[in-house]
Amino acid sequence: MENPQTFGLIMLGAGVGLCLLVAAGIIIAFKFNKRSPEWYYNKAIDLYKARSLDKSLKLLIKATELDPEFADAYYNMGLIYLQKEDLEAAKSCFSQVLTIREDDLDTLYNLALLAYRQEEYEEAESVLKTALEYHPEDADCYYTLGLVYEGLKDNEQAIGAYQNAVTYDANNINAFLFMGKLQDQAAQLDEAIESFKKVLELDPNNLDANYDISISLAKKGDWDGTIHYSERAIEIDSTYAKAYNQLGLAHYCKEQMEEAISHYQRAIQIDPTYANAYNNLGYAYQKANRYEDAIRMFEAYLEKGIDETEAAEIREHIELLKKKLLE
Repeated sequence: MENPQTFGLIMLGAGVGLCLLVAAGIIIAFKFNKRSPEWYYNKAIDLYKARSLDKSLKLLIKATELDPEFADAYYNMGLIYLQKEDLEAAKSCFSQVLTIREDDLDTLYNLALLAYRQEEYEEAESVLKTALEYHPEDADCYYTLGLVYEGLKDNEQAIGAYQNAVTYDANNINAFLFMGKLQDQAAQLDEAIESFKKVLELDPNNLDANYDISISLAKKGDWDGTIHYSERAIEIDSTYAKAYNQLGLAHYCKEQMEEAISHYQRAIQIDPTYANAYNNLGYAYQKANRYEDAIRMFEAYLEKGIDETEAAEIREHIELLKKKLLE
């Protein structure tokens, strides 16, 4: 028979252990509830760096529940929502930051990028102008403002924004490049050439700048310059059909038909869909008195889906060449 005294001692021991466990649980819960917003924030950042976005987001939300004025937590929530492609949630978080820190540059910049991405150009412009009121020398804001003005089809203001961008950041290659493209479109050829040269000072192997400067030089009738930069573009990318077409144009204008024909042929070989090269090759053949080849190229050009007005002109031109063959 079991000893009652021993049983009682065992029960007493178990009861004490249970009390200790309960007490420990109270202490653990107390400590858990007393964790600071910063603790959740720091843990969230660690998880973010480990690419655990959902877990990081939950902890950031907890941090803002404990401290509704925790701007950094809202900002990082916005970044996570951006990566999750939840743009409206990201916008809401960034907007919340601005209620706490209205001049926060990174937040204003991200809000502007969000609006630009959604093609809400007027809103992006407004946010960037606000950012520049607080940070008038920020090159990135001016650069993005240039992109926004391009979206608004206001190329003059875009050029001005890009100019401000390079004033405060002389190494902003894209600002120089995009400014040069717009200057070329506006027939500001000397300015465009200078902008492209700035790009090439920073990055001599920039394919776009080498090709684009060849276009501006061609418009000025500088065929040697056109050839030089077109050849540089081909050195960088030997399959760049547009550069071969540009070389063809330069040699055509220098009355060097064999070279022109060779470069146009190479452009078509690289890109059989390159309609403009067929048209140009047709005229080069015509100039070289190779009328049958010219007709063949113009007929191929017609097959590339050009607009009907031009197509009518090309058909008329083909008929004139056919008459030439009968002379």
